[in-house]
Amino acid sequence: MNDREPGSAWERYRYAKKNALEQAEEPQGEPMTLDELEAAIAQTAASSGIPETGMPPRSVVHPSKRGQGTKLFYRLLLFLFILLVGGLLWWGNKHYGA
Repeated sequence: MNDREPGSAWERYRYAKKNALEQAEEPQGEPMTLDELEAAIAQTAASSGIPETGMPPRSVVHPSKRGQGTKLFYRLLLFLFILLVGGLLWWGNKHYGA
């Protein structure tokens, strides 16, 4: 792979598929069959360094945002707790303070 080729497995797959489709679009007399097109994609993918297993796992292509949501949830709870403590101090000072 050179500097212009993508680094992730998904990007390498898309790059290989794009190159195979570009090769298939070259005027050849008659169009390629589905089997020939799949063979061209597999050959280009193999030359790009993509393993024979095919597509990368979904967790690689679409990483989870669970940690991001958990962090936001705990910050919201902390903010509400601070508001509760501040509100109780203000209320106690207003009603029972000197």
